[in-house]
Amino acid sequence: MKLSVIIALVILALSILAVSRILVGLIVANCHQLNSLDRQAPLNNHRFSVVIPAFNEEKLIVRTIVSVLRQNYSNFEVIAVDDGSTDKTGAILDRLAQKYPKLQVVHQANQGKSTAINTAVRNWATGDLVMVLDADSYLNKDALTKMARRFDDPNVIGMSANVRITQPHNFLEWVQKVEYLLGYRLKGAEEILGIEYIIGGIGSTFRRKAMLEVGIYDTDSITEDIDFTMKMITHFGNRKKQFGYADDVIAYTPPVKNFRQLLKQRYRWKHGRFKALFKHRQVIFNWNRKYTKSLTFWKLPKVFFEELIMLIDPLLMLWIMGIVLHYADFATVISILGLYYIFAIATFITEDLKLKERIKLMLTAPFAYLVLYVINIIDWLSLVRCLIHMKRIITNADKTAKWLPVDR
Repeated sequence: MKLSVIIALVILALSILAVSRILVGLIVANCHQLNSLDRQAPLNNHRFSVVIPAFNEEKLIVRTIVSVLRQNYSNFEVIAVDDGSTDKTGAILDRLAQKYPKLQVVHQANQGKSTAINTAVRNWATGDLVMVLDADSYLNKDALTKMARRFDDPNVIGMSANVRITQPHNFLEWVQKVEYLLGYRLKGAEEILGIEYIIGGIGSTFRRKAMLEVGIYDTDSITEDIDFTMKMITHFGNRKKQFGYADDVIAYTPPVKNFRQLLKQRYRWKHGRFKALFKHRQVIFNWNRKYTKSLTFWKLPKVFFEELIMLIDPLLMLWIMGIVLHYADFATVISILGLYYIFAIATFITEDLKLKERIKLMLTAPFAYLVLYVINIIDWLSLVRCLIHMKRIITNADKTAKWLPVDR
C-alpha cells in the first residue's frame, strides 16, 4: 500500500474520531445542562470556606474579595492568605478585613500557592466545603448557592466551576475567550461519562473532610489543581465518588495579554499535567472497581495519544493543504470549518451570555477553527518544550511549587 494512501487513511480516521468526540460531547453536555436546570435550592445548609491564596495581586484583589462577600448565599467565610507579597496586597487585605467580618486574613512567608491553600484549610477553615479561588478572579453572585446544590449529593467529592474570560481587548484575548467557552462546553459530558480528572483551580470546590483525609495539596507541583484532583481520584476512586463540573457556577478570570506570556502559562499547564499523570500513573489501565473504565482505559491513555497527534499536527496540516492545493478539492477544509462552526453555534446559543457578547461570538463562529488553531500553535510549542524536559517530569526531579504569575 502506498504511503500516501496510508497517510490519507490515518487522516480520515483522525477526522472521524474528532467529529465523533465533538458531536457526542455536545449531546451529552446538553443532557448535563438540562439536569442543572432541574436543581432546586440547596437542601443542606453547607458552610463554605472560600480560600483565596494571593501573591502580589494588589491590582485585582479587591474585586475578588468583594465578589465573594456579595454572594446571595449567607453561610460562608473568606480566608485570604497573603503568601509573602512584596506589593500592597497584604495592606489592602488588612483594610478589607476591618470592614468585612466574614474576611480573615493570614500572612505568611512566601512558600508557594499549595502551601498557602494548605495553611487555610488545615488551620483556619471551618466549613464543610472549601472553594479555592484565584486572587485575580471573581464569582457571579449566585455561585455559592448553585455550588451548594451539587454537594447535596453525599457522593460528590469535588466540583469545578464554569470559568470564563473577562472582557477581551485584543485578538489574543478574544481567542482565549472563545477557547474557554468551547472548551468548558464539553466538561459536562466528561462528568456524565466518568472521565473528569481536572478540577480547575478557579472556583474548584471540595469536601474539607476529604481534603484532610488525603493530606491536602502536595507541594511539589506548579499545577496544584491537576495534581490534587489526581491525588483525590487515586485515593477515593471515581465510580462511587463523583468529580464533576458545575456548569451554572460562573467564575471569571482575566485573559493573558500577549503571546509570550500565554506560552509561559500553557507550558506550565502542560508540564504540570504530564507530571501529575506520571506521578499517579497507577490509575492508568487500572482494573480496580473503584475507577470507571472510561477513565482508566480511555480518557487518561487518550491524553498521551492526543499529545502524539499534536506533535505531528504540523505535518498532517501540511499534507492536507498539499492535497487541497494539488487537487483543488476544498471539501476537507470546508468540512473542518463547518464542524467547528456547528460546535461554536451550539455553544454560543445555549450559554448564558449578554446579547451584545452573544452577537459578537456568533459572528466569530464561522472562524472558530482558525481562532482555536492559534491556541493549537501555542500548545504545540509547549509540548516540544515539555519533551525536552521529559526526563525531569517523569522522575519528578523538579519539585518547584513557587508562584509563576503571568501578565494580565
